[in-house]
Amino acid sequence: MNQNKANKKGMVRKVQKNSFSFKNWLFRPAGSGMMVVILVLAFMLTVGVAVLTVTTSGPKISASMRYQEEAFNAAEAGFDAARIAIDNLITNGEWVDFGEHYLTGLTEHGIDIPFIGGNLATPNPGYFRRLTDEQIFNLIDTNHDGIPDAVPQDQLIFFEEPFFKNQSGTLDERYRCTVFLIDDEAGTGAATDPTDTLLICIGVVRSGRNVTDRILATGRLEIEIEMP
Repeated sequence: MNQNKANKKGMVRKVQKNSFSFKNWLFRPAGSGMMVVILVLAFMLTVGVAVLTVTTSGPKISASMRYQEEAFNAAEAGFDAARIAIDNLITNGEWVDFGEHYLTGLTEHGIDIPFIGGNLATPNPGYFRRLTDEQIFNLIDTNHDGIPDAVPQDQLIFFEEPFFKNQSGTLDERYRCTVFLIDDEAGTGAATDPTDTLLICIGVVRSGRNVTDRILATGRLEIEIEMP
């Protein structure tokens, strides 16, 4: 019995010795401290870059959203002014209907034609809904002097007209609106109804008061109207 106890003690001592060696190998590998430091620094660097990116991009996003809202406000102001102008033209007898005042031409197949030859498989790249607002401005005013030179004047209700007033009561020319009519039956095969139309209002916010200044944002409204 004593010999068995001695053997057991020897086994315990042996296990303890092996366990101690295993811990030394597991928790004290060569260079482990340096690896931990590198991982921590990499994590801190990643977090720092992310915070810096959010901090610097936040004001830009806010400014972009503000300009976009102002552009839609300019488009709404253009709509209100165009509605009054059209009512006056009809009341005064200057306009009989919308038939002679649709915006046409400008592109190869017509800015008002959605599909070439009425074929749904061949969309017209020059259709106004497939053009950006800035592209439409460039088509109307090819030399960028603020005066439409590619279409007759009676095909535009307003072009680059300012409507907003600043605190001094003068028009703020950074905010402008362009308004024109589109025949909603054009290219559909249906007969044109000159008593209804699509009223297109494009508001623009520029970096300065000149029409050549950089565009910061645009906003477009499409509203179907009918003659009273």
